Amino acid sequence: MTQSTILRQAAADAEFRHILLADPSAFGVSADSVPVSVEQPDTASLEFWTRGQGAMETVACRTSCSWGPFTVVCDGSTK
Repeated sequence: MTQSTILRQAAADAEFRHILLADPSAFGVSADSVPVSVEQPDTASLEFWTRGQGAMETVACRTSCSWGPFTVVCDGSTK
């Protein structure tokens, strides 16, 4: 990896940043050159939308209608 790639990774990945700051010389960079970290995602919110109630609500809103030339027929399972 190039130095710029290592530094970009350290800014975006908290786990990698922790490893890098523990021994920056192993990566060929100085601790002073490591940029400020970006805010990490809110894992509770992410979990809600990918596996929790939010994911179930998203699935429940799928369309279940059939369209004809002049009519629309729905099975009633949509919200």
